[in-house]
Amino acid sequence: MASMLTIFWKDLRLLLRDPTALGLLLGVPLVMITVITLARYRSADPPLPLLPVVDNDGGPVVRAFVELLGKHAQVSEMDQAQAEHLVRDLNRAPAAIVFPAGMSKRYLQGKPSEIVLLTDPAQAIELNSVRALLLLTDHDAGALADPLHEDLLVYGERNLTGMQLSPKALEQNIPGFTIMFVLLAVVFGTSAAMHDERTWGTLTRLLAAPAAIAPLLVGKLGMRFAVGVVQALALLVWGRVVFDVSLGTSMGGLLLLTAAIAFAAAALGLLVGAIASTREQTLPLSLAATLGLAALGGLWWPISVVPGWLRAVGQVFFPTWAMYGMTDLILRDRGLAAVLVPVAVTAGQGALMLGAGLWILHRRYMGR
Repeated sequence: MASMLTIFWKDLRLLLRDPTALGLLLGVPLVMITVITLARYRSADPPLPLLPVVDNDGGPVVRAFVELLGKHAQVSEMDQAQAEHLVRDLNRAPAAIVFPAGMSKRYLQGKPSEIVLLTDPAQAIELNSVRALLLLTDHDAGALADPLHEDLLVYGERNLTGMQLSPKALEQNIPGFTIMFVLLAVVFGTSAAMHDERTWGTLTRLLAAPAAIAPLLVGKLGMRFAVGVVQALALLVWGRVVFDVSLGTSMGGLLLLTAAIAFAAAALGLLVGAIASTREQTLPLSLAATLGLAALGGLWWPISVVPGWLRAVGQVFFPTWAMYGMTDLILRDRGLAAVLVPVAVTAGQGALMLGAGLWILHRRYMGR
């Protein structure tokens, strides 16, 4: 019993000797709970969704329908080319509604008409909301004794951004979790390894070597970069083989984006390792960085479901752009050109973090 108490007090004193690590262990979960709760919080009066409408009829039946839609959505009337551009290219709306010419006349004659939805199924949650909105509008029309009747309205869908009308939910989840696990493994592995090198004394020998410190440390990061690339590809291939998740049509784009993600993760690990004063501090700092970026970047859920102000914050960080690239490749079947901006943002932030980490290390150790 005495030896057990001695070990207990010895470990407790070691923990209390690093108050920063103790504060991070207690404070990081509080910060993460706050970020995740804010990301999932929905206000009582969320903004109305944008809904492009193409009125090729101009008759009273369509006007009545558009008026009812306007009670539940931000209806914007435009021509079909503008609507397709908004949905397909800008991805600012999950769908556009096209009312055909002659719809009012056919309805008054008791003949059915097809209302076409031009969709972006990559925005699955918002698209389902639009589908539900059409059903609600039908109900509202009946409640108002409007001449509209759903038996005379047939709905058709045309995917503007890919080949599937309803992509699998896994095609959102697996890429997001892939990025998150790469961040977890590479960031913590890199930062912890740096402090192991310091404990073993090899970091001091590296600093004393005739070669510049930057190439040596960057060379060490190469292994973590390779681990990140292999891990990401293994997870994506596993999703393809086991869950039949699409990997898109551009393997070149997927490889380029994967490499940019692994590079940024390794650079973030270097930065965390440079900031942390002890090895014990690397774990809470790594978790704070990776889990916080996962919540902000849409790795756990579509970024469109978070409040607008938090969505704007997410645009600052590379996981958001990495997920944009994955979504364009896997859900929208786009090619290499679609990921050039996400790759540039991700790699650019990686370069900035790498430079910041090297600067901090230089300031902290080179004077010793």
